[in-house]
Amino acid sequence: MKLAVPVFDEGLEIFERTGQAPFFTIFEDDKFLELRENPKHSHSHDEHDEHHNHSTVEHTNEHKHQVEKAIPDVDKVLVRRVGPNMQEALKEANIEIVKIRKKHGDKADEVVNLYLKGDL
Repeated sequence: MKLAVPVFDEGLEIFERTGQAPFFTIFEDDKFLELRENPKHSHSHDEHDEHHNHSTVEHTNEHKHQVEKAIPDVDKVLVRRVGPNMQEALKEANIEIVKIRKKHGDKADEVVNLYLKGDL
């Protein structure tokens, strides 16, 4: 089973908002595989400002693009917060959302291990 967790960087610290995360960590069960850049995060600031004027449909399509480019092959994503547009994009990609809390840890590998043990 492949799991993804939104993070800041290679330090694997969990990023609060899934769609805005700079990177996703990818795990195969408890083994760290790679760090993947979130395509939305690579937009310039000017492009980001333009996106604030988009409709809900356009935001959902933007999130679908993120999922297709960054995490199309994962089974589940472990998140603290996920907005409705990203939630819809994940649902359409058949990626299960698993909610985690701050008390579960600050690092992706910590929450993945807890999840695999059934402690979330």
